[in-house]
Amino acid sequence: MAEPRVEVIRRLARRGATAPLRRAVAKSRPVDIASAISHLAPAEQRTVLHQITEDDAAAEVLARIDKPELHNLVRALAFDRLVTLLDTMDVDDEADVIERLPEELRARVLQAIEHEDKVLVEDILAWPEDSAGGIMQPIAFRINERLTCRDAIRTLHEQQEDLETIFYLYVENDADQLVGVASLRALLTNQPSTVLQDIMTTDVLTARPLDDQEEVARIVSRYDLLAVPVVDENRHMLGIVTIDDVVDVIQEEALEDMMLMAGVGDEPDPSVGGVIGVARQRLTWLLVTLVGGIGMAELIGVFEHALASKALLAGFIPVMLGMGGNVGIQAATVAVRNIAVGHDQTTSIPALLYRELRIGMLLGLAFAVTLGGYALVRWWDEPLIAAAIATAIASTVAAAAILGAIVPLTLNRLNVDPAIATGPFVTTGIDMFAILIYFSTAKIILGI
Repeated sequence: MAEPRVEVIRRLARRGATAPLRRAVAKSRPVDIASAISHLAPAEQRTVLHQITEDDAAAEVLARIDKPELHNLVRALAFDRLVTLLDTMDVDDEADVIERLPEELRARVLQAIEHEDKVLVEDILAWPEDSAGGIMQPIAFRINERLTCRDAIRTLHEQQEDLETIFYLYVENDADQLVGVASLRALLTNQPSTVLQDIMTTDVLTARPLDDQEEVARIVSRYDLLAVPVVDENRHMLGIVTIDDVVDVIQEEALEDMMLMAGVGDEPDPSVGGVIGVARQRLTWLLVTLVGGIGMAELIGVFEHALASKALLAGFIPVMLGMGGNVGIQAATVAVRNIAVGHDQTTSIPALLYRELRIGMLLGLAFAVTLGGYALVRWWDEPLIAAAIATAIASTVAAAAILGAIVPLTLNRLNVDPAIATGPFVTTGIDMFAILIYFSTAKIILGI
């Protein structure tokens, strides 16, 4: 299993046991070595890297580690050794690593790597890093539509060393435009004399180089693809985005959404960024909550007379805020997830909101019975108090469900990342609605 192997590498590195560490590293996969490195001190990270004797393994480790660890490790490598490892990588991984290098080192490396790789790497670096062009593999198996299956197999044998992965055959016309795609299965199960244009699928799902990587991941997930071709406006192929890159995108986007939902921006690594910068970033979001809190204080002040008449109402304020906030966050999280997987494109917004409203009403009814029943037992001689509390909690929960869903859906329609809605915005907005509904309901029912 991977985890015990990772723990062994970490333990040996911390002890400085070089010989056993070299044996453990030799028996481990690069992904496990990279995982072990990410939890070690800088000196220990360099110790582990120096025990990797095979260039292929060392190159894959560099391709899999995060930016802080990468900066630490490249400082421990001789420049020629770094260039050798980069030339060993697949071009898309090579471009990704070069992009994460310190700026002054990046320029030197681009001058030193193999000329053919340099051209391909610069093509990738020309696109935004979170776009289809920024994560694509520029080398793909392309072949003319007039050729036969026999020709394709012979060409495949000739080019196999240059191809990272071969999931599909991308079929082009005489103008080098993508016109179809064929699977390896179709290539092998048809007669060798069969012309490719007779077995190819012409309805090819493609991406543009500036398409967001999340959109590419959505296409791969929805249609169960292993790769997506990236084409320009003239349908000339620029490269492919493969499933392994899509998995990385899904993990990256999930982490980004989680950080945004928590209101802390994009600071998952505590070793990145100064304390002042991180504090400033968090302060931006927390000020939203602070302003909302001041607004709630002012709103409660409006109902000062109601509180003075029925002081026991104050005891239920935390309940209203807590239940409303929790329901709103749940609804917002579900809405963000529906957006992420594309359900908002196949289901109308009114239908999604109507569903959340019904759920909110059912939850509100359950809470009304529970909380109202408690209030009735507690103040049995004042049944109107129980009625006011039950009505308020039911209304608050239903409103929270709607608000929690409508904010991210609206932001998405405005081309704003909906993940930012589930943190301070939704909770603060729902808290203010909860206070307003609670005291307004109490005033109406209790006549105070």
